[in-house]
Amino acid sequence: MIATLGGRISTAVLLALALASPTLMAAEDDSGPDSVLFRYKNSEGNLVVQQSIPPDAAARGYEIITSNGRVLNTVKASPKGADAVKAAERMRREAELAEWDARLKRRFSTVKDIESAKQRSLTELRGNLSILRANLSGVTLQLEEQQRRAGIMERNGQPVSEALENNIAALEAELVEINKQIALRTEALEGASDKYDRDIERFKEINS
Repeated sequence: MIATLGGRISTAVLLALALASPTLMAAEDDSGPDSVLFRYKNSEGNLVVQQSIPPDAAARGYEIITSNGRVLNTVKASPKGADAVKAAERMRREAELAEWDARLKRRFSTVKDIESAKQRSLTELRGNLSILRANLSGVTLQLEEQQRRAGIMERNGQPVSEALENNIAALEAELVEINKQIALRTEALEGASDKYDRDIERFKEINS
């Protein structure tokens, strides 16, 4: 049974549900091409990881890696100038597409598999949003009640108790966090459909 506080799901439990969902995590990991990065040493000798690479670093050599640090390609020193950067970006894009294609083939057998994954992801995201909005409503009602009590005490010339002030502050902070999570989940929902659609188009292309 999910622990509750005052008849509502506590924020800690709620965020654990929203953030640790296997289906949601899979959707974020597997929709669209991977972020393939450059890893190189800058002029001070420090290791840098970025999506772009300056001409001098491209000339010195670099690695092309996945977002989790797996090395896809090691490129030795090359001629300086814009051509080196163009070549580096071309190799990064080729590696990115290769990773995307490998992941699609590993996870899906047919377009129908991707469409099913898309629907599961969208359902999961909508469910998370529904939980968050329900909790937002419950916290808002509690905050209004606490503020009403504080207002009565002030009108009666009584000091607002420290416990009541702390409770109001905690509820206000909780509202901020829930609204932040709602914004994140809304953004994820809006982008999920497009990401899976790109997966479908790419899958068709590499299997045509």
